[in-house]
Amino acid sequence: MRITFFTLIALLIFSCKNNSKTDNKISEDDSSKFFEINLEKGFNKNQTIPLSQIASDVEYIVLETREDCMVRPVVRYYFTDSIIFIRNYDHILKSSRSGKFIQRIGTSGRGPGEIDLIRNLSFLPDKKSLVVQKNYQRELLFFSLTGELIKTLDYEANIESFKILPNGNFLTYESGASGTEDVMFCIMNETWDTLSTIENYTKWTSTPSSLQIMIGYPVFEPYYFSQNKYHLKSMYNDTVYEISSDKIKPEYLINLGKYKLPDELRPERLGISQLQKFRDNGQNYYFTQVFEASERIFIGAYSHGEPESSKYFIYNKFKKECTLLTDYENKSTGFVNDWDGGIDFWPTGQLNENQVFMPITPLQFKKQLSETPKSNNEIKYPENKNRLLNLISSMDETDNPILMVVTLKKN
Repeated sequence: MRITFFTLIALLIFSCKNNSKTDNKISEDDSSKFFEINLEKGFNKNQTIPLSQIASDVEYIVLETREDCMVRPVVRYYFTDSIIFIRNYDHILKSSRSGKFIQRIGTSGRGPGEIDLIRNLSFLPDKKSLVVQKNYQRELLFFSLTGELIKTLDYEANIESFKILPNGNFLTYESGASGTEDVMFCIMNETWDTLSTIENYTKWTSTPSSLQIMIGYPVFEPYYFSQNKYHLKSMYNDTVYEISSDKIKPEYLINLGKYKLPDELRPERLGISQLQKFRDNGQNYYFTQVFEASERIFIGAYSHGEPESSKYFIYNKFKKECTLLTDYENKSTGFVNDWDGGIDFWPTGQLNENQVFMPITPLQFKKQLSETPKSNNEIKYPENKNRLLNLISSMDETDNPILMVVTLKKN
């Protein structure tokens, strides 16, 4: 699902930040692998790519709709071969791979072992556990995959975002909203010793008032997991890092060029009194959300000021080519769906190295199919169109999302 709305949040930020630093420069060992994706040039290199060109198979997973398993608008999905876990605001939904609801994990509330809001969720299939980062109380809740609470762990109140790495170490992320953070990413072991950090190079001196503006971008996610390792990207830093042997190393750069928001126009830096400068100029600049699968890097570029001006890029790591995806009317909608005539496809994440997915609501399906139906000569597999139409006609507009899963051809 393409999330195209921003939330403006005024909040009090009390800053007590980690003072650890490390050199963020590229070493000689890393420089031979480091590469740059010139996204500024990519804006002028558009191509219409049909879904059948990259897909070997397409399936739809209908998530069961019941009162006790309704999926919220902004969620995250985590997959095994047989199970789907959904981070659903203040609890976790567990479904079968076919979409049948199994159970709800976690109890809503602010008491011991309860969840007021999931700040982040770590999925550790090898350890058969899920780790919830709570919001109001600075606690990590460790659940088994069958929903039992295993243990609770307190963490420092100033840490914004947590991930538990497969080896049990902690990965933290600071977005830099207050301007005083020393580091963006930090790896710590289970005794809280710092192992590796990435410095925050966009610090500034905050105004005396602690009341600041923070722009919330629900689409942004600073982590993705690929090739058996975590990859990291900050909101305002366009270098993508990888974790290797408990060290955070630069991997590649997304060069936005003239489309990158200048530091002096960041809303958090401007503050409330000068926020109009951001409103007047934000539509000219983009931030990026990335992940990769099958040697392809999927890059979503989202306008700071015009949510409907999203751009979708594909980077071929073998050919070292970056392409802006457009439809036949030159709009950037993702891969043109010639498979079954459904919604054009832009993945929001991966199931594994060969499969990517996009959540779609029945309302989106019904609206798109009624407004701009594709003609039969645009569809490669007409029989799939009939199956899709039958599926959608049997659903209510308020039903849970459908997960469109695409198996990628080898690059």
